[in-house]
Amino acid sequence: MEKWQKKMIEEFQCPGCVAGGDIECGECKLKDEHGYVCCGGHVLGTMLGLGNNIALGLPKGFNKPGINDEGTRNKNTMDIRLWKDVKDAKFPMWDHLNIPVWAMEKDGYLFVRTYCPRINRGYVDVIKDGTLAMVPNALDVSKFINTID
Repeated sequence: MEKWQKKMIEEFQCPGCVAGGDIECGECKLKDEHGYVCCGGHVLGTMLGLGNNIALGLPKGFNKPGINDEGTRNKNTMDIRLWKDVKDAKFPMWDHLNIPVWAMEKDGYLFVRTYCPRINRGYVDVIKDGTLAMVPNALDVSKFINTID
């Protein structure tokens, strides 16, 4: 595992994971495909009230998993894609099939909620050194972050 992969997984996925707080938990399964990485063994282990799981390592607006395939709110996994940086030139190709809906720059990272209507699936993309200019049509979450619970 490369240093950047370890750093991003431990920063954005490991906090609050039921398996442990770092990649040495014994459950970490590096998923490396299409230019992004994530931990394939990640399970949300933090709740805000009964059945309201969150990804503790992600900022408000990007930390809730949504509904699961059965249509219930009690989803304990979520699709988080971690991208090395914009210089690597491998980051999501947003278009009419992969739509950037919400975005926010924070602490040197760009967070984007990407929706794929063709397959009815959402992702949270985290890109090191990314900027809002990469997603000009996405809503800037920082403008209304204080209204999000």
